[in-house]
Amino acid sequence: MSELVAIPDSALREKRRVLIGLPWYRAAHPLTTVALLNLFQKDCMGVSISFGDAFIVHARNKLATKFLASKFDWMLMLDDDTVPPCGNAGWFNESTGLDLPEWAAGLNAIDRLVSHGKTLVGATYFGRSPDAPPIFAEGIQRRKPLLASGPVDQVVPTKWVGTGCLLIHRRVFEDIEKKFPHLSRAENNGTGQWFTSSEHDLQNAVTKAIELAHEYGDHGPEIVELLSKARHRSSIHSSLGMGEDVQLCVRATQSGHLPHVDLGLWCGHFGPACYPVK
Repeated sequence: MSELVAIPDSALREKRRVLIGLPWYRAAHPLTTVALLNLFQKDCMGVSISFGDAFIVHARNKLATKFLASKFDWMLMLDDDTVPPCGNAGWFNESTGLDLPEWAAGLNAIDRLVSHGKTLVGATYFGRSPDAPPIFAEGIQRRKPLLASGPVDQVVPTKWVGTGCLLIHRRVFEDIEKKFPHLSRAENNGTGQWFTSSEHDLQNAVTKAIELAHEYGDHGPEIVELLSKARHRSSIHSSLGMGEDVQLCVRATQSGHLPHVDLGLWCGHFGPACYPVK
């Protein structure tokens, strides 16, 4: 793991220009649309949509590419079945049925996430089934305590957090490109591959090994060592079986950006009902 980049929280909070990225495959839930309209501020925000692509990885990569070509500092990725608090506690509780305490139901999701000064931070939301855990790395262990306590005014580090309501600073994507050039826009016809499944550790090491082989023909032992270490790292960070949210967070951490989850910012997640259902 690379050393985490120390970025002053105040420096991140000073700029609040946010692009709201919508990787929507189908018609969005009406309450998602209402929350979005209430969150949007035209003087410091923009909206970009990737609609109708059944492969969510494509949609997320396209949105991130558009984001980096824009003037905005942050991207809030908001899925079409996620309803974030938007500053109106009564409306949120009545619409979702979550019955959160007023301080939590009345939050503005964008203001709240930006205020933390973290480069990668997501809201708490639960999977779309009655017993599903919250969608972050430690969610299974935290499910019962969180359902018992409700929102907790804490932001904690995590190995990964879901992309349903996720705030990402542009440095995250830029630093992943620097760390893993084969995923970059330059190497992929202009569209970055931040969310795409790829054995990124192995790819990087093989590239370096090939360079060594060309330049130093007698450096066989170093090449073997490099590839052996890469194979070990790849077994740890393998993308096989990972969701694209986990994949992004693994690469972000390796590039110096530790993911966080806001345990106080709860979103509704719509399926057959609005989850979590108590």
